[in-house]
Amino acid sequence: MDTLGLANLVLDLASVINFIALLLMLRAVVKNRKVLRGYSIVGSFLTFVSILGFEVAYYLLGNTIGFALGWATVAFWFIAFAYSLRQRLKGAPEQKDGVKA
Repeated sequence: MDTLGLANLVLDLASVINFIALLLMLRAVVKNRKVLRGYSIVGSFLTFVSILGFEVAYYLLGNTIGFALGWATVAFWFIAFAYSLRQRLKGAPEQKDGVKA
């Protein structure tokens, strides 16, 4: 197996693990949407942009498993960013630790 083939295999495995982690996060959010209130706006945005960058890399490498599974993660982090931004724009009061409520 060449280096690119091994790299694609590792990326496939990482994508499956990431997708399982996403399902667990979605389960927590579905049970209690207030979980999203503690998310950082900047952190959510940067995570969204970085995952989008990974999607471009998966596409360029021809890694279909990572590309397919990654779109759910992109959607989740976009929604987390949009929700956090909406909460900030609505003027939600700050908690003691500086995290928006």
